Formats: sequence, C-alpha cells, structure tokens
Amino acid sequence: MSRLRVRPPQGLTSPQHGDQLPHPRSEILALTGVRAAAALAVVLHHIGVPASAPEPLRNLVQSGYIGVPLFFMLSGLVLAWNYSTLTVTSGSRLWRFYIARIARVMPLYWVVLLYLVAQRAAHGVPQDSLWRHLLGIQAWSGDYAIGQGSYNPPGWSICVELFLYAVFPLLIPVIVLVSKRFGAAGLVGVIAVAFAVQVFLVALFTAEGWAFLSVKDPSSGHRWLYRNPLPRLSEFVIGMSLALLLLRGFKLRVRVAGWVQAGCVTVVLVLAALGPSHARWMLPAFYGAIWTVPFAVLLLALAAAPAAWLSRFFATRVLVTLGTASYAVYLTHRPLLSFLGKDRGSMVADPAGWAPYAGVVVVAGLCLLIGEGAHRLIEVPARRLVLRLVPKPPPVITERARTEVSA
Repeated sequence: MSRLRVRPPQGLTSPQHGDQLPHPRSEILALTGVRAAAALAVVLHHIGVPASAPEPLRNLVQSGYIGVPLFFMLSGLVLAWNYSTLTVTSGSRLWRFYIARIARVMPLYWVVLLYLVAQRAAHGVPQDSLWRHLLGIQAWSGDYAIGQGSYNPPGWSICVELFLYAVFPLLIPVIVLVSKRFGAAGLVGVIAVAFAVQVFLVALFTAEGWAFLSVKDPSSGHRWLYRNPLPRLSEFVIGMSLALLLLRGFKLRVRVAGWVQAGCVTVVLVLAALGPSHARWMLPAFYGAIWTVPFAVLLLALAAAPAAWLSRFFATRVLVTLGTASYAVYLTHRPLLSFLGKDRGSMVADPAGWAPYAGVVVVAGLCLLIGEGAHRLIEVPARRLVLRLVPKPPPVITERARTEVSA
C-alpha cells in the first residue's frame, strides 16, 4: 500500500502518455492539473447554463473561453522549462523539437478533422477552404467562417499554437540572454512590456471602436485581439519569462504562496462573474489582457511552491490525469456537443428546475469521457508512432533544477 501511495501521477512528459524523448527537468504536475480546469472552463462555455441561472453564474460560464489564453501562457512556460537551451542552430535537437510538437497536436487534430469532412460529405456540405484547416493556418484568415466558424471551431487555437511553436526557437535565446544579463529584474521587465502591448491594443481598439465590431468583420477586436496568432505572443512570452524566473531559483514560502494562489483565483472568478459589460474597455480586455496578471501570478505561485494547498490540489492524480487528456477534451468536445444538440446556448430553452443543471453535468462528463478515450486510443498511440520516426538523441543527464517539482 505504501508503494501505491507514493507513486506519483504520470504527466504529459511520461512514456505512459506517448512521450519518447528525454527531458532535463521533471514535469511540474500542478501545471498539468491546471490544464484540466482550463479545458473544463471552455467546455462549460460551449454548453452554457439555463436562462434561469443567476446572472453571475451565467457570466462565469460565458467567460469560460478564458481557458484558451491560459493555455497559451502555459505553453510558453512549459516549453521554456523543457527547452531553455534550444536555438535555431541546435541542429538535430531543433528537428526533434519540431517533430515532437507535431506529434503532440496534429494527429488527433487531423483525425477529428477527417471525421468532420466525412460528416460534411454525407450531408452534401461543400468543403470550403479545407486546405487551410489541414495545414492549421485558418486563424490567419480575416474571414470568420474560415478562421473559426467552420469544421472544428476550437481548431483556430491550434493554428496559434503552431505559430508559437515555430517562433519559440527564435524567442527563447532572447529571453535567456535577458535573464543572464539583467537577472530577475530583466525578466519582470519583459513581462511588463508584453503586458503593456496588450493594454495598448485594448486602448487602441476601444478608442477606434474596432472592439465592438461584429466578430465577422475583418477589422474586429475578436479577430485581432482574440483569434489572430500575433497578439498571443504576449501570453506566450510571459509564460517563457515565468519559466526562466523558476530556473533562476524563484521560490515562495508555502503560506505566502497559498494566499497568493487564493487571491488570484478569487480575482479571476469575481471578474468572470461580473462579466465585460461594466465599462467599454472591458470587452476587448476580456479577450486576454484582463487575465494576464492573475494568470501569470497564479502559474508562478503554483510552480514555485509545490507544497502550497492549490499546488497540491492541482497535482492530484485525478486532475493530472484529466490534464493530460485536456487537449483531446478540447479538440473533441465541440463535435460531440453538436452531435448531442447541446452546442452554443441550447440550454437557454430548457425548462426551469434542477433537470437542466443535471443535464449540464452529464454532458460535461460525457465530454471528459470522450476526450479521455480519444487521448488514450488516438492521441497517445499516434504520438508514439510519430516519435519513433525521430532518431534517438544521446542520453540526457537529468538536471535537478532548484525549482524542480518532483514527478
């Protein structure tokens, strides 16, 4: 029994979940668990709640899309944690990095897309701009129907991720150089500049009125502040800077970290429950900028104090397991909701009483179950298959970083 109690959950970098490449540092399991919360928030956003729900609850669920910018910040943090020495001149390491990124996201993406293509063909629906979706470049289009309104709508964020993966080897040497020359103060400066860019864009789109254009307008805030890959560089760079702070040995006392974590969660929940309707600037800010500071502080506090209460909560076996399947949950839930007839606000027509709320729980549970199945049966085997094509690197001597969280 003691062996069972001490055996930790297996995260995304474990062979159990398809990873075949060595990593110099242990996975920060609390951050894997956070992925579960982010994916569930997005799922609930797309399911919705009945119209009879209290307004704060409706606002909270409608704000569930904020899980997506959290994913982008997490990506920057995790990649910098594992690949802080990668450069564009890294040769075979660079090749393995890109193949590993493709193996991580594209096989399941293509399987889901193939299902949707077959579904369209069966119903005689034209396959518009299919090539963009196959290549994962749809979010660059100014046409909403192409960027987010067809096939699998969450696929737009995969386009963003591919862009962030592509530029990572260009960005990480710069962040590392800042860390070496200017220390923690330099990294905080990078974070401040990235956040300032977000604030500037919010102010600009508010002043010019672009933030309030229809999502289908090519000049809209939805396009340029939410689904276009370029503004997502801010969250990504902030995540990378957080990783370098951790690699410099940043730590928090357990009690301090606990209060910081509680404060960040409270801020996010309160802002989400209030909704973006209290000031003009809040609508564009809700696309990402308003969440940047609480998300960044929360991730740093989770990673810097593994013994704090919320760090331990997110590192539990259940949440780490759901976190490893979060990508599959995210990618499969919209086709499943469409199949079930519970997609995008269908709950508003449901009758009053407890039954619709029970329906939300059941449908969300089905999304998690199908996502877990897709992860185990498609994502993991495909990841293993692709990574077998990569020449095995020389053995890596595990580097016990000072901020390492035991895995």
